[in-house]
Amino acid sequence: MRLIMAEVFNSWQGEGGSVPGSAFGRRQVFVRFAGCNLYCRWCDSKQYINASRVSRWRYEVEPFTGKFEYRPNPASVDEVVNAVLRLDTGDIHSISYTGGEPTLQVKPLKALMERMKSLGFDNFLETHGGLPELIREVAPLVDYASVDIKDETAKATEDWKGLVLREVESIKILRNAGAKVYAKLVVTRETKLENVRWYAGLLKNLAPLVIQPKEPIDISQERLMEFYREAALTMGKKNVGLSFQVHKYLNVL
Repeated sequence: MRLIMAEVFNSWQGEGGSVPGSAFGRRQVFVRFAGCNLYCRWCDSKQYINASRVSRWRYEVEPFTGKFEYRPNPASVDEVVNAVLRLDTGDIHSISYTGGEPTLQVKPLKALMERMKSLGFDNFLETHGGLPELIREVAPLVDYASVDIKDETAKATEDWKGLVLREVESIKILRNAGAKVYAKLVVTRETKLENVRWYAGLLKNLAPLVIQPKEPIDISQERLMEFYREAALTMGKKNVGLSFQVHKYLNVL
């Protein structure tokens, strides 16, 4: 079984804030898959969107050294497992599967998750959540999950509302399977308050929400707090948090 990879590296989880289900500040090995079916305006992994153009993948030789070795795509599950084990520093909270969109390669993703579970690791899935039928296949193997709520300003797809509803369905599937899951909403200065209110209503009594400003930040603190308050009034004041891409400020992957 083979998969189209982007990279494997050891770092800290820089997103998620303090809501339940988040691994913020925890050490993880990141397994980044190539390929995505959405095209968000602010995607920070644009070079990996088209998997057919990712001819090789890289893995860290040692954590935080900036030294990588490269291998051709597609990779075998064994190759990826070996890359992860080389980066196990003994303090790993979980293995983060990110992208791209990992669930587009659901069969090798499932095989990889099974291997990692058998080796004693927890699985952390970072997903846009737009493919609930694929989420369902791996949900029993997921311990933690970050599921995007794509704001209208992301322009990820023409059917924006349909995408949001599918993302909420994915959250329900993961939660019912026993995963600790939260929703992540990236906002900009163009984000509408009425949309934040709608997302909060969908997520009420389902999953906590983190609100994360797009990088580079183009939104005022006042507007950000307005979004926060609107969500908290609907979802409950302990079910909303702020998230920032802290790993970028630390200058790590």
